[in-house]
Amino acid sequence: MARRLAEDAPLLLIIDEFGKNLEAVRDGGDADPYLLQQLAEAGQGSGLPIFVVTLQHLSFEDCLAGADSGQRREWAKVQGRFEDVSFVDSPEQTRSLIGTAFNISDVSLKTRIDRWTRTHARKMRALGIAELSDPAVIAACFPLHPLTALVLPELCSRYGQHERTLFSFLAGQHPDGVQSFLQTTNLPARGPLPSLGLDAVYDYFVASGALSIASARQSSRWTEIATRLRDSHGLTPPQARMAKAVALLNLVATTGTIRASQPLLALTGRGAEGTLAELQSAGVVTYRDFADEYRIWHGSDIDIGLLTDAARLRVQGEPLSEIVSGIDRPDPVVAARHSAEHDVLRVFSRRYVSGSEQVTAPEAVSPYDGEVLLVVDPSDQLPGLVRSASGVKPVVAAIPQDVSAVDAAAREVAAVAVVLDDPAVSGDRVARRELGERLAQTRVALDHALAGAFGSEACRWVLLGSDDDTDGLTELPAGRGSAPVSAAADIAYPCTPAVGNEMLNRSELTSQGAKSRRLLLEAMIERGHTDIADLGFEGYGPETAMYRSFLLRTGLHSAGRRGEAMAFGPPADATMKPAWEVLVGEFKGSRDRRISLNDVCAALMSPPIGMKAAVVPVFVTAGLLAFRDEVAIYEHGTFKPLLSPELSERMVRNPVHFDVKHFANTSGGRLMVVEALADRLGLVARGTGSRRQRVANVLAVVSGLVSRISRLDNYSRHTRGLGAEALAVREALTVAVEPDDLLFAALPEALGFDPVAADAEDCSVAGDLASAAAAALDELESCLDHLLSESLELLLDASATGSRVAVMGEAAALGDEVLDPAVRAFVLALANESAGSDADWISTVATVVARKAPAEWTDDDRLRFRRDLPERLAAFHRLVALHAERRAHGGGPFDALRVTVTRSDGSEHIRLVDIDTRRRQELEAALDDVLTDLAEIAGSTQRAEQSLLALLSERLLPADGSSEGLDPTVRAVDGRPLAAERSEPAVSGVAEAGRRAARG
Repeated sequence: MARRLAEDAPLLLIIDEFGKNLEAVRDGGDADPYLLQQLAEAGQGSGLPIFVVTLQHLSFEDCLAGADSGQRREWAKVQGRFEDVSFVDSPEQTRSLIGTAFNISDVSLKTRIDRWTRTHARKMRALGIAELSDPAVIAACFPLHPLTALVLPELCSRYGQHERTLFSFLAGQHPDGVQSFLQTTNLPARGPLPSLGLDAVYDYFVASGALSIASARQSSRWTEIATRLRDSHGLTPPQARMAKAVALLNLVATTGTIRASQPLLALTGRGAEGTLAELQSAGVVTYRDFADEYRIWHGSDIDIGLLTDAARLRVQGEPLSEIVSGIDRPDPVVAARHSAEHDVLRVFSRRYVSGSEQVTAPEAVSPYDGEVLLVVDPSDQLPGLVRSASGVKPVVAAIPQDVSAVDAAAREVAAVAVVLDDPAVSGDRVARRELGERLAQTRVALDHALAGAFGSEACRWVLLGSDDDTDGLTELPAGRGSAPVSAAADIAYPCTPAVGNEMLNRSELTSQGAKSRRLLLEAMIERGHTDIADLGFEGYGPETAMYRSFLLRTGLHSAGRRGEAMAFGPPADATMKPAWEVLVGEFKGSRDRRISLNDVCAALMSPPIGMKAAVVPVFVTAGLLAFRDEVAIYEHGTFKPLLSPELSERMVRNPVHFDVKHFANTSGGRLMVVEALADRLGLVARGTGSRRQRVANVLAVVSGLVSRISRLDNYSRHTRGLGAEALAVREALTVAVEPDDLLFAALPEALGFDPVAADAEDCSVAGDLASAAAAALDELESCLDHLLSESLELLLDASATGSRVAVMGEAAALGDEVLDPAVRAFVLALANESAGSDADWISTVATVVARKAPAEWTDDDRLRFRRDLPERLAAFHRLVALHAERRAHGGGPFDALRVTVTRSDGSEHIRLVDIDTRRRQELEAALDDVLTDLAEIAGSTQRAEQSLLALLSERLLPADGSSEGLDPTVRAVDGRPLAAERSEPAVSGVAEAGRRAARG
């Protein structure tokens, strides 16, 4: 129907008193919210709109407070399709509405009311209650007492159904309502006018059931107070009325003047002070002297007032700065104007200090750009700034005009906290609750006092340690907000660079930012000196944005003037030049000694630059790449010739583990050595593009030398099978610490030359030195090739074939007939046809024999290979001969054994024997008969088998020590011949025969 109506014109559907529907749901109805949901959905999409408006006194949440969780979830879905529009009258509007409910026609009564209202308005004005300082407002609300008119709007709004509860109280027939009061109260001819006080409002809300619609959270406090007053027996009528007045003011109390203070309660009638004293003595109410407020007291055996007084005396002698620091930790403050102007977030930490305290500035690597000292001493004394090498960031002192309110509030908070920690109250729930409320109230008061005392315009602001004035102090303008902090940042950081990337220009990176920076650093190192656009980044990811906004835009990464490849160098951006000058100055300051990379980063993060910690690694890496032929990097004291991504990642994590040192261009004899080595080794300046320039500095040559050593395989780095000069050069380059010591002392000494002194004007042996160094490096780099050539020669000599092709053919002829895994692996390695060269082929064979690649060998592995290879080849040749013999006799299935016999003189005889599988059963039957006869002669089967084996060995094997059909293989250990060994199976069918031979 709604859709049909909306076809002609927009539809507005208004449902009044919708709260009744929600109450029905809350009371257990099975109403389905689907219809309301459909109406809400019908107004969406194309076509004319459908508007659904519901009117209720409470929100969905409050109306369904008593419903079960399932109902609340279902209706929450419906509520999510609606927009809540709250129509809540202000207290002034509510009091105007109250004024329309009463009509006074008696002139004399109006006159008495006017006198009565003027008196109360004067008292309200004296108490600072502006809402009821107008006599006309009080008169309009008569017969309500001014205090009743003050709290009634808040009570109806917080604990009732707004105007519905208000009208029920004003016009309903409840015994505690206004109508009942008017009907039962007689108006005296003279004297004070009777009025409806706070006690009547309290009775109405408790007795009328108005609280039943409030949520549990809202009504819990009222329930507790009502329970306490109900259980307070023996109260006189004045005491009961005063207790109810205190209760109502407690329920609507704010941090302002509307609270149960003695002056406010005095407006309830005569004798209020005495009545309050009686209630306090009876334990019905308690007085919070700091807040000047009476509270309904739930009863306790602990005298909180006595404990609080003792705690006040205890904290009175403690320094105010320590008290405030223990209570409040102020949040950092942002130098807003400075941050906006320089595109960087300048954050200053804050802390409380005393005027006599000695302070140090934040360290350069601190995440904060400075510190604000909040001086809480009543004197005008300023803290003393202790200068240190690491503490160079600005320190601002804020000296308030008056700290008396802070002193009182802070000591009260500390006193309440001391009482709350007293073991005497640890088990008293009532006392702890009261103290908790007092603590919260005093904390609010302290917050207000601190905000007032340390406002920008309420303090004197001084920059400590400045060189602008003779006394080291600079007065800062107060201004508004963080203006003083921005002024301090302007003075401390005049050379702030414009980074242009918010993700990078910060103290701490997000996880995504850290990943993007890592990718950027890796690309800078690997592709920074190429012509690849955007360092190879594709798309518009955060790493691309970092590169373009910081490196490319500022000119830190740009092409050379003569069309050279992209390279890192001085920035073109004016704001970045001071930071570059600082970086270059740090590098050049390391000519005489190493400096920590952490100190370089600290210089960039300190005034006047003030770079953020996250961008410093990128900036420093750009500098190291720009000066990579001049600045050496050390990790844990060890020289690192190459800046790799892995090294960069460690530098970012722990810059304190790294040092740098600048090596200036050499001259005289040392320059001759550098040029000779560069020419002989073919080193060119890195990043020169098409211009092949020879390097002329120590670091580039040393980096080239060490890089060649680092590329050596494990065997070449550890073998002792090299010439003396090659070994000495390898040792010198491996343990190098200082590049200049290596180049002009350790390397010449390793090659038999004298060291080149720093003041030498000439070096006549520079060319010979360079040639010797090149020869030693060539020997080191060819070490593995020599090992492979030696191994290939050994194999070919042992096989007597002369070429690997012949060996590969013999191995390939065996095919799949070899079953033993070790032998099969060796045969397959020999038959390897995928090897493209002799070196690849012998490397595969050597890996199988030594169970390790030749590049990973040690000298022991080399000796083991030379010992094991002949044995492997002998076994291989026996297999070749055996299979060749079988093929010559027509083949057929057979079992084979390799029989080895060692005579008493140490000679060893080997023979291959085979058994025709087709006659095996006949032969075994004949053998059993022979063994039976021999057993009768020898006395046992075992002795018969042994005797037969010995006799057969003597008869079948020749006496001259040769081996039939095979080359003799004589093995010995330490010169002693080996004992006879058990034969091992060689081919298919041998395993069973081998086992039988072993049993024999």
